[in-house]
Amino acid sequence: MRRTLLAAALALASISMLPAAQAQTEIRISTAAPDSSPLSDVFRTIKQRMEAKFPGAVKVSVHTASSLFRQGTELPAMQRGNLEMASPVTFEIEAQLPEYGVFSAAYLFRDADHLIKTFRSDIGKEYYADVASKVGLVILDTAYLGTRTVNLSNDRKIEKPTDLAGTKMRMPPGASFQVLAKALGTTPVSMPITEVYLALKTGQIDGQDNPTNMTRDWKFHEVTKQVVLTRHLVQPVFIAMAKPAFDKLTPAQQTELRAVAREAADTQIAKTLADEKAAIDTFKAANIRISEPDATAFRTTVFKEYETAGMTAKWKPGLMARIQAVK
Repeated sequence: MRRTLLAAALALASISMLPAAQAQTEIRISTAAPDSSPLSDVFRTIKQRMEAKFPGAVKVSVHTASSLFRQGTELPAMQRGNLEMASPVTFEIEAQLPEYGVFSAAYLFRDADHLIKTFRSDIGKEYYADVASKVGLVILDTAYLGTRTVNLSNDRKIEKPTDLAGTKMRMPPGASFQVLAKALGTTPVSMPITEVYLALKTGQIDGQDNPTNMTRDWKFHEVTKQVVLTRHLVQPVFIAMAKPAFDKLTPAQQTELRAVAREAADTQIAKTLADEKAAIDTFKAANIRISEPDATAFRTTVFKEYETAGMTAKWKPGLMARIQAVK
């Protein structure tokens, strides 16, 4: 009898342990990038690799074009535990860590190579550590969103910021984006990217600033008459995960996730650089005017606006000089 009871107890114990042993980790990924974007490819690569490497243990779902969370709401969703991964940008993190606002500054990075070298240096390591401890976000790696430039639904000549006076410029949500719009000489209108096409078409806004490939991918070029190559923001984008979700992964899963994020980021950077050039050809074929103003006037005006808005006083002392010294 005693042996029978012992066997039954062991059987019950084994059954109770099965759910824990078979528990599956779910990773939901949300991004505002369109489905065809190289950034969306990053997350699909992560899905394929993690599910293949850890069959049955990890399930990844990828939601592009703001189909799961609206642009600008992903970071709070990760902090609330409602989302595991996303592609936040510096502007969103700056809202919680204003000392790192310099990362959102226009005309900071010389090009994509300078951007990536910066975030893969000690500067990036320090930033990642602060973001993890103070924001609760693990940045797995940094990719290149593209170089933002002004795109207009009109064809008037643009050579300096004052030429953009009166232009209603769509900007993503966030105070720093609004300051940037003013610095460029425009009137900012905050709205998520999914509303931009109709707003351009109906005249609610006169323009938007995005990398050339994103302007094409979202089909904004269909309602655009001029692309003004201000090249005002060489913009990083992060492959990031909520820290509590990352901490729940096994050491092997964490290592693999970081490795695939780096490989996918490298591929994304190369694709995006090529994609930006290809988009210009698309615009030319559509008879969209391509203009290239002198960046000097824009650069000067932008930094004056940052100072006037009191943003530079919040920036970490010496950080801009360290970034500019990266070769």
